[in-house]
Amino acid sequence: MVIYTYGHQYPVTSVLESNFKYDVYICRDSESNGFCRVLRLKDKSEVPQLVAWLSERVDRNVFTDYIEHFMFEDSLCIVMKYTQGITLADKSDTEAAPFYERLELFRKILERAVLLDIPDYFLDKCFEPRNIIVASDLTINFNYPIEDITGQKDCAPIRKAEQLFRTMFAREIERKVPDELIDFYKKMPELGGAGMIELYSKYYMMMSALIERNAGNEEPKSIWYKLWNKIKKLWKVLKKLLTIALIAAAIAYLVFTIRNSGSSKEKEPNFDSIGNVTIDKDK
Repeated sequence: MVIYTYGHQYPVTSVLESNFKYDVYICRDSESNGFCRVLRLKDKSEVPQLVAWLSERVDRNVFTDYIEHFMFEDSLCIVMKYTQGITLADKSDTEAAPFYERLELFRKILERAVLLDIPDYFLDKCFEPRNIIVASDLTINFNYPIEDITGQKDCAPIRKAEQLFRTMFAREIERKVPDELIDFYKKMPELGGAGMIELYSKYYMMMSALIERNAGNEEPKSIWYKLWNKIKKLWKVLKKLLTIALIAAAIAYLVFTIRNSGSSKEKEPNFDSIGNVTIDKDK
């Protein structure tokens, strides 16, 4: 199956969902050779109002994850960029990311949201871990499940950002360290009306202060972690002492061997008798 418009073709690679209201496809984008997610809305009564809303809210020159919308066989199709890969939810379930990596990840999530100038309805999806794709180099991409777009309401993406922050830094929030991170977290609700740029700016300042004083090393450690560190330090000292002892023993053995070989000379064998015959040495 191929969904197409005047300028583009979208060959369908898989069907994610299909019901009487809408279909959701993963398609190949013939122009970029990447993937896209196509929402096909079957209820034509919603189309005029929705198209007007999209035209007003979406600037495709900036919000480049939004590819286009068009009519296909009497249905409205909305095409969004789709990225395959490991989600933040999967990454969090399979590994405990270091503190600084999580700091950088959250910064990149905010940065991408700001650079794309994502409208609130779509931005609300971006702060859900299952919709955030994380590459091995920590590059961030968003996926957009927008099946409820016909009932879009006023969203609060900064509240969603606060929830994501609480999830990513649960350990630090529970331990109440470091201070800069906790202060930022407490002030996040106040930034609700300030917008994403202000949120990013405050976060960047907090992160820079943490990096400057190497706050990541101040994370509280468990008693087992501290004990293991002490054992490792003690082993380093013991290793040096054992090395010195082995060298000293080798030197002592070498000296003993040299002295022993110099003081003992080989002597000729002295035979006084052979069997019952006595040897007369004077003859």
